[in-house]
Amino acid sequence: MSNGVAADKGGDAAVSDERLPVLESALWQRLQAAATLEAAAAAWLPLQTQSLRHAQSGIVLAGAALTPLAVWPAGPRDDLVAAARLAVAEKHPIVQEPKSGEGAALIAVPLAEDEGGDVFGCVAFRLALRDRDSLRAAIRQVQWGCAWLAAKRGLAAGRDDRRQLARTRATLDLLAGALEQERFKAACMAVATDLAIAFHCTRAAVGFSQAGQTRVAAISHTAQFERAMNLVRKLGACMDEALDQRSLVLFPASPGDGAVTRAHADLARLRHDGRVLTVPFMAGDHFAGAFTLERTGEAPFDEETIALVAAAAAAIGPVLDEKRQNDRWLGAKAWEAGAGLVRRVVGPHHAALKLSLAAAILAGLALATVTADYRVTADARVEGLVRRAVVAPYDGYLKVAEHRAGDTVRKGDLLAALEDRDLVLERLRWVTERQQRRFEYDKALATRQPATINVVRSQIEQAEAQITLVDEQLSRLKFFAPFDGLIVSGDLSQAIGGAIGRGQVLFEVAPLDDYRVVIMVDERFIADLREGQTGQMLASALPDTPYPIVVQTITPVAEVRNGRNMFRVEGRVTATATRLRPGMEGIAKVEIDRRLLASTWARPILDWLRLAVWHWLP
Repeated sequence: MSNGVAADKGGDAAVSDERLPVLESALWQRLQAAATLEAAAAAWLPLQTQSLRHAQSGIVLAGAALTPLAVWPAGPRDDLVAAARLAVAEKHPIVQEPKSGEGAALIAVPLAEDEGGDVFGCVAFRLALRDRDSLRAAIRQVQWGCAWLAAKRGLAAGRDDRRQLARTRATLDLLAGALEQERFKAACMAVATDLAIAFHCTRAAVGFSQAGQTRVAAISHTAQFERAMNLVRKLGACMDEALDQRSLVLFPASPGDGAVTRAHADLARLRHDGRVLTVPFMAGDHFAGAFTLERTGEAPFDEETIALVAAAAAAIGPVLDEKRQNDRWLGAKAWEAGAGLVRRVVGPHHAALKLSLAAAILAGLALATVTADYRVTADARVEGLVRRAVVAPYDGYLKVAEHRAGDTVRKGDLLAALEDRDLVLERLRWVTERQQRRFEYDKALATRQPATINVVRSQIEQAEAQITLVDEQLSRLKFFAPFDGLIVSGDLSQAIGGAIGRGQVLFEVAPLDDYRVVIMVDERFIADLREGQTGQMLASALPDTPYPIVVQTITPVAEVRNGRNMFRVEGRVTATATRLRPGMEGIAKVEIDRRLLASTWARPILDWLRLAVWHWLP
């Protein structure tokens, strides 16, 4: 019989009725005491086949792959396995009757913990029955018997859950004790003492790996100890032994365990054949330290205790390592960070870091050795070198406006004209007055009246003067371009017939071939500028053509723009600039000298530091 149940030598005959009653009591005891589903299946299958009476063979399968747990009698049972797979697929019991008049029927019943629950296995039997009522009764009997297997599976799962819960509770209790302490030393002492108490150990120790050697950080129930003590050295050796092998080490080792336990044996002799367990723990991607626990020879470490200690070490170890990292003084942290960086740079891997560091070094060398032109950059605006205003000489009304702002004009082009009807009538009146006075002059001359001649002559001269004045006023009614240029302001096209006041600026005209650039320089850089320095100006409207400029005037009066002090610097465009137009804005760069790139780029920071230091100096 498979799994501890005897079977006959043939492998296909049923257990005899004489032997089964003898075994029934033992099988019931094994079934009741079974702690796992496999043990329960090995005891349950013979009992179930005995109760079925007509059973020729049977099998119990479990798991997603339907792995056989028990077979009766021993031997391959492919037909039963096929029937079981069909029952699991359909999730209900099935019956496969023989196709001919002879043969045995197959029944298969899926295993589930409760009605409608997930199927965790199946049982199948070959019965020497062909009657459907008998087969139906056999299925009911098997279903009743399957409750034992479902109950055993539930008990096994409950035991696993309780074991996991106890492991989690113990780990959380130890973790809480570590987190309660703020300092690293106190946390290590609390953890070591809690480990010794929780796992009934005579001593527990915590150690951390530093520079390839493990140093003991705390020993349970021991507030102070010297590193040169024999016990401390042996504990550190045990921890080194476990860390070197990267696995937990138990002494005495279990049969078949190939771990090296020389240091553990040396420590165990201090307690006269004691028991020693060392469990290393990881922090991040490296082994950071280990826990070493000691017991007397009468209390060995069982598998459950070892699992609990391993789980506690995995949870508590990173917490203690984090406290160790944070509890160091700043110099040690900086040193370790620098050493880690050096190891990554000179060691293998970390290609991206090495390339970045090499690029940074090259950039630093370039900044410290390469010189470049130092230039002051500021916003700039184009203005005409000469800006002529066309002003109304007296009050009048606008007659025509031939041009407006933005038009290019030639010298002598008519820009606008005022109404001249009043002045024409005024001139006609004075011409008539002069003609009348001439008649009077001729009459007085003919009659030889000297007094009258003198008076009339004065009146004639007055009339001629008035005519000259009106002619001069008429000549000023029309406004002509003073030179070839661009009208930069003035648009009277919508004011025809409107009144024009004396002194009103009608137009402003700037030349097309001579410009100046107004540069608004920040006060931080105004001290670098001198008259005669050269540079370039790039207009936003013409980003493809920089124009050379030369500084002509530095105005020593600051203007506030956008919350910053700016100085007005005027420069002149020294090249032909037919595409430039007054009012264009852009960026100007004035060349100062050649300086190191580091000095040029770091100047704003250095200036700020100088001001800050000078501000706080007494």
